[in-house]
Amino acid sequence: MKAVYIKELRSYFTNVTAYACFALIFLITGIYTWAYNIQGESGSFESTISGMAFWVFVLPIPLLTMRIFSEERKQKTDQLLYSLPLKTTQIVFGKYLAAITVLLIPILIIGLYPLLFSAFGTVNFATCYSTLFGFYLMGAAFTAVGVFVSSLVENQIVSAVITAIIIFFNYYMPYIASYVSQTAVASTVFLVVIGTALGLIVFFMTKNSVAGLLTAAVLDFGMILFYYISPDTLEGFMPNLLGMLSLFDALDVFAGGIFDLTGVIFFLSVAGVCMFLTVQSLEKRRWA
Repeated sequence: MKAVYIKELRSYFTNVTAYACFALIFLITGIYTWAYNIQGESGSFESTISGMAFWVFVLPIPLLTMRIFSEERKQKTDQLLYSLPLKTTQIVFGKYLAAITVLLIPILIIGLYPLLFSAFGTVNFATCYSTLFGFYLMGAAFTAVGVFVSSLVENQIVSAVITAIIIFFNYYMPYIASYVSQTAVASTVFLVVIGTALGLIVFFMTKNSVAGLLTAAVLDFGMILFYYISPDTLEGFMPNLLGMLSLFDALDVFAGGIFDLTGVIFFLSVAGVCMFLTVQSLEKRRWA
């Protein structure tokens, strides 16, 4: 895994990927710092972090992750990875750790900002750095999403666009939730759509139509059956679920001055699930 990590980390700095990500992150941070802290004469850097999170993640993260596996598949060098005396898990985590290491570098530099501001006013260091910690964990979670998407497609641009769409949709989940019907029927329809989507994911990952159809059928039947057994339980479930799945809302809790362990677990869980799915996606190709 160490060899994969070093090779991948070196590759970020032998092309423009790392430098482009750094430039975007520092540009966005500079704009928001100027608007929130300098022009606004505020020492609340945690508000700056929360405010800039969307643009920092929707632009640099897809750029950072789009080539991780997509380029390997396009160049047919993924076959060399499978021939290494390494487990698929080690390959995936080696590449993932390299990506979040690159992400960590600008965040460590941004961590100096509160120290600079403290020379000109009062800064709540505990809130600033806990928010920055949550910010990094959320970036690590979105990086895992990008790695998973990259393992599914061959084209780098398609990988970047899909990752950006997922981040965009996650940001607007709370707004979408406010317009969604709270009826049990709407929640059931939503869950059936999710069940069908999971069935499609199983199909694309296994290329087994029976497994995909069976997964979708079992999940959809279970949701419909649950609706008839306890419809009251599903009242308001759909908008509540959409709100709970927003990673950006979890970051806002940190910015509010609370070190939220639930948020930490949420970010780590998203990253863990995406890493597991990435391993399964590559295992399927390895034995295909």
